[in-house]
Amino acid sequence: MFTSESKFMDIYQDALKVMSAQTVEYIRGIQIIKIFKTNVESFKKLHNSIKDYSKYAYKYSKLCKLPFVLFQWIFYGSVAILMIPIVLNLKRLDPYNELILNIIMFLFLSGLILVSIMGIMYAGMYMYEANYAVDNLEKIYKEMDENKIRFGNDEVFKNYDIKFDHVDFSYGSKKVFEDFSVEFKQNKIYALVGESGCGKSTLVKLLSGFYNLDDGRILIGEKPIEKYSKNALSKNIAFVFQDSKLFNMSIYDNLKIAKEDATDKEIKRAIKLSYCDKFINNLPNGINTIIGEKGVYLSGGEKQRIAIARAILKNSPIIILDEASSAIDSDNEYKIQRAFSELMKNKTVIMIAHRLSSIKNVDEIIVLKDSKIIQRGNHKDLIKENSQYKKQFEMYEKANEWRL
Repeated sequence: MFTSESKFMDIYQDALKVMSAQTVEYIRGIQIIKIFKTNVESFKKLHNSIKDYSKYAYKYSKLCKLPFVLFQWIFYGSVAILMIPIVLNLKRLDPYNELILNIIMFLFLSGLILVSIMGIMYAGMYMYEANYAVDNLEKIYKEMDENKIRFGNDEVFKNYDIKFDHVDFSYGSKKVFEDFSVEFKQNKIYALVGESGCGKSTLVKLLSGFYNLDDGRILIGEKPIEKYSKNALSKNIAFVFQDSKLFNMSIYDNLKIAKEDATDKEIKRAIKLSYCDKFINNLPNGINTIIGEKGVYLSGGEKQRIAIARAILKNSPIIILDEASSAIDSDNEYKIQRAFSELMKNKTVIMIAHRLSSIKNVDEIIVLKDSKIIQRGNHKDLIKENSQYKKQFEMYEKANEWRL
């Protein structure tokens, strides 16, 4: 009876899903709210999602009231009601000793039945939640399969110039890019800057072939990315995410994912350049230490440095850094920037950065707002102007002085 209203339960679970998503998005955005002047809209969305969920949670409680009260009356009230006439007429009943034993057994059995039915109830609830989760996953996989890029067979790139040519893209009904064009020249380093939600991460994901375009083209080496094979794109683009993931196996095996035929010398070089050598040497089994479940756990900064080591080892001509130094402490930031300078030589690099101190020396900074380019130039030129970038940089400098 608790889950009899399946349509309502779907609405209830959807409200819970939205609230969870908005909470995660809001918490992730806290660190950049002030710097990039994110308005109250993100908090408003979170507030509204909590109100919606509380409304449906209250309705769910009311839906459960009748069946649960009846349930309690049956297992608690019936025992109490039966006990009154039995106790009053106990001496008239013969043999009453046997009756007392039956009553005690009945009390024990009623408790056992109560626990069993409660277990069945929770099992039913979990079954519903599991089916809901599986249906959502199947829907996501179906949409991903329908929208994925159909790759070609080309393996060779003429050059590594990148061009977004009148690109239109949307997440469902939410428009992200409309008639968007930009070029990234080979062997130059670019930084994408802008407020949260302006399209920075979407831009680099489109370049990596994660989504299909609504219209327009993305070209690498004067060819649309659809002409290349999936393996060619994967081999020639190294991507370091903001929240890097490692597998539950040794550090050595995690690094080898980037380049299966890498030599020990190449691996040692990547470890040294990413400044992983010190903490790896302190692990129980060094580079062969298992990480994750049933192994050691690494800090966020250590995980990110291993991800950077993977990018160095892969040695792709195109490198995308999605806030790759966000979890690096200030003591190691200078070292990592030196490692990046080695990694980026003679490569086409696109960086997404909220830590503005890390992009002072790039060839060009591209400032995005509402998925449009509003400014571009190097740090020295942009900081001289009374520009959006200058305001953001000054706010970033002030934010470095904040303490919690």
